[in-house]
Amino acid sequence: MDLEREKMERQQVEEQVAQKSSELEQYLLRVRELEDMYRQLEDALEDERRARQDEEAVRKLQARLLEEEATKRAELECLHLRQQQTISETEAEKQELEKQRLVKENALQAAMKQLEELEQERQGALEQYQTVMKKLEHATNNTKSWKHKVAEHEGLLRLIQPGSRGQQLITNWGLAAFSEGELSLREKKWQETKAKVTQ
Repeated sequence: MDLEREKMERQQVEEQVAQKSSELEQYLLRVRELEDMYRQLEDALEDERRARQDEEAVRKLQARLLEEEATKRAELECLHLRQQQTISETEAEKQELEKQRLVKENALQAAMKQLEELEQERQGALEQYQTVMKKLEHATNNTKSWKHKVAEHEGLLRLIQPGSRGQQLITNWGLAAFSEGELSLREKKWQETKAKVTQ
C-alpha cells in the first residue's frame, strides 16, 4: 500500500511538474510574441517618424518653390513693364540705342578678330617651337655622332704617335683616345666653332 501511494504521489508530482512546464512554455511563448510585437511597433513608429520628416521636407520645398515662383513672376512683370517703356520711347532714343548696339557689335567683332589673330600667332609659335626642338634633337644626335667619330679617329692617331701623352682616361673599353684635359679643351673649341656657325 505504501509503495502504491508513493507511486501515485510521484505520478501526481510529475503531472504537476509537466503542467507547470507547459504553462511556463506558453508564458515564454507569449512573452516572445509580445517582444516581437514591441519590435514591430518600434519599426512602425520609426517609419512614421521618417514619413513625417519626409512630409515636412516636401512641404518646405513646396513653400520655397512657391516663393521663388512668386519672385520670378514679379521679376517678369518688371521686365514686361520695362519692355513696354522701351517700346514707348521716342524714335531718336531708339536710333541712339541702335547706334550703341552697332558700336558694341563692331567692338565685339574686332575683339574676336584679335583673338583669332592671337590664336594663329600662338599656333605659329607652337609650330616654330616644334621645328626648333626637332633641329635641336637632330643637332644633338649629330654632335654625339661626330664626337664618337672624332674620338675614334684621334684614338687611332694616338696609337701610332710616339712618346708619352701623360695621364689618360680609363674607360670600359680600355685607354681613352685622349686625356680628360684634352677632352675638355676639344669640347671648348667645338662649342666656340658651333657658336660662330650659329651666328
